[in-house]
Amino acid sequence: MTSWRELQAPVLAAASGFALLVAHPPLGWWPATFLTAPLLLGALTVDERAAADHGRGVRALRLGMIAGVAAYAPMLSWLILPAGVVGWSLLVLVQAAWLGVAAWAIRPVLQRPLLLPAVAAAAWAGMDAWRSVLPLNGFEWGAIAYAHVDGSWLLPLARIAGGRGITLIVVLASAAAFGALERTWSALRERGDAPVETVLGGARGPAAVLVGSLLVSVLATIEPPPETGHLDVLVVQGNEVRHWEVADNPDPPLRIATALRDLTVAEVAAGGRPDVTIWPESSIDRDPSAQRGAPLRELADEAAAAAGVLLSGATLDGPEPASNRRVAGLLLEDGFDETDRYVKRRLVPFGEYIPMRSWLDWFPPLEQIPRDALAGEVPQAVELIDGVRAAVVICFETLFADIVRSNLLADGAPGQLIVTITNDASFGISAEPAQHLAQSRLRAVETGRWVVHGALTGSSAFVDPHGRTYGDTPLFELATIRRDVPLVDGYTPYLRVGDVVGWLTRALLLALVAFRVLMWVRRPSVATRRPDDLEAGR
Repeated sequence: MTSWRELQAPVLAAASGFALLVAHPPLGWWPATFLTAPLLLGALTVDERAAADHGRGVRALRLGMIAGVAAYAPMLSWLILPAGVVGWSLLVLVQAAWLGVAAWAIRPVLQRPLLLPAVAAAAWAGMDAWRSVLPLNGFEWGAIAYAHVDGSWLLPLARIAGGRGITLIVVLASAAAFGALERTWSALRERGDAPVETVLGGARGPAAVLVGSLLVSVLATIEPPPETGHLDVLVVQGNEVRHWEVADNPDPPLRIATALRDLTVAEVAAGGRPDVTIWPESSIDRDPSAQRGAPLRELADEAAAAAGVLLSGATLDGPEPASNRRVAGLLLEDGFDETDRYVKRRLVPFGEYIPMRSWLDWFPPLEQIPRDALAGEVPQAVELIDGVRAAVVICFETLFADIVRSNLLADGAPGQLIVTITNDASFGISAEPAQHLAQSRLRAVETGRWVVHGALTGSSAFVDPHGRTYGDTPLFELATIRRDVPLVDGYTPYLRVGDVVGWLTRALLLALVAFRVLMWVRRPSVATRRPDDLEAGR
């Protein structure tokens, strides 16, 4: 029978994942991020003691994965609707495995209170940086930094060090607090007749790291660049049908484009022409140059004629229309006259294309994606009106700060705002739109730009460079929002230098993993090790 001592570590690991979960929308309790690392470190420490008692290895990888499953399984539950239980489970396991690798890398320094905070912070931020690129383009959903867009004093740090700078500081400070408390508790239990002030000396180092990291988080604050102009922007949200509840839903692309046209014409008639009108991703969901897309082209033509300048999400045929396509944003002026376009650069595997399709075609759920999307090859900025350039990002490209930054800088001088167009209908009534909007909010702070976040089913919003939202729309309702959006020409430090924290911590995590592998290789032969030792890398 499993003893309570053996259960303590998994329970603490699950609590670590739960803290990460509740820090993100829909609850958004961002202070809980300061519990995430200490609870996982507590799980590793408890398991290390239990391992010594039972003569086994420390189950660091397993405990990290337990924390990851506890966080990502419910956080990503919105994926079940479009991808099914199998797709959701695979993605959760991949994300949990990354947290397992971070825990495994941290374990050797558990009893080194001066090293622990730095190693834990580097491993955690490095884990996020690696999972943003591997596997299959990466998926950094649920990073600690995204939880801090709602009122955290740490948020301005993103203008200097990016979102991963926030993650680094949160883990550094909370791991230092754990080290100080754990060292203090251990010293008090074992002090005997020694004076209290003597036994507490071991906590001074972690306490100093805690104070220093908190000072950095408060002092490393700068204001966003100044505003240099304004743009009157209209966002149109045009899909109110909850498709998973509707059995009879004929021709959704035509219905949606018609609603978008009607809303646009009505708003222009009531309030005059805006400078730019935004239709979200999938608004023109059949190639308007093909015969089957002609009705959608006519609707967009009417809307652009009324609005003047229309930036619309569109699905375009590729070189081989039967097997490939492009996900794009088209800039139209005074009718269906295309003056510029953006082609999505970072595609969603198993959502927009099937990796190794020839090997996986037998799997029935993949029939939902009959054509692979083709990625845009280079950074692209879109000139909305004379002299006003925007970085356009589509759907989950909001996850990738490098995509946003390189699109902003595509023309040399930085673009003046960011436009996010997304669909999000596939995820139903869930926390996904709020979690997705949090990514746009962090990108706004990093770059010092306003973000226009247009979602076909909501939540659409305007985001200022402090991460605050305006005009948030409800889900699955027809709606329009309009605002004079300030333009910004200047740079934040992050916009100038990029994700330095990500690159450094990615290298540090790689070094930590290489060190652990070297330790494992130099231990006795595999034949003499117990299974638990192999898992722990001992």
